[in-house]
Amino acid sequence: MRTIARNIAWSIALMVLPSCTHSLYHAELGTVNSEGDPRNSVIYWSKTEKLIGAPKAGPILLMTACSTRRIHFDETENGIVFRGTPGQDRIHEQPGTVAEGAICGEVQSVSKTTDLQAGPLSLTVHCEAMTDEFSIRTGLFSPSYIQARQEPYRFDVQEKRSWSLLGRTPDVPEPPTCP
Repeated sequence: MRTIARNIAWSIALMVLPSCTHSLYHAELGTVNSEGDPRNSVIYWSKTEKLIGAPKAGPILLMTACSTRRIHFDETENGIVFRGTPGQDRIHEQPGTVAEGAICGEVQSVSKTTDLQAGPLSLTVHCEAMTDEFSIRTGLFSPSYIQARQEPYRFDVQEKRSWSLLGRTPDVPEPPTCP
């Protein structure tokens, strides 16, 4: 009888140990893209907290309506940043492309994605997408993302929390619709 009880206890423990709490953080904000067109933008990331072990989070993704680009903000030694891509990004109103590894945006006041919570989130964008006749798709789609500016964008982030025994993660938000 003891062996059966022990086996049941081990089975339950093995089922519960990999269980997680998943949080999906997201926010939407009315913005202007680098071409000056009004667009909605969505920012989101996920965080997983296991019963045993350190939490994991990120990357933070920024999607702008009518854009073919998803901007990734990753945790680095310089904080949570968006690095520009040579040939695709440039510093706002400057000719030429960014250098490899150039910081084009950053999350303010927090340096680790696992420390981010629901509530106000400020981020800055310093770059703009480089466009030409080859980068714009048929219709309204272009690589343009939210407009570079000195003052930070302020997103009001909401949290959607779920618990998973088998590791299922929450569904991510859809990109904002193109008007």
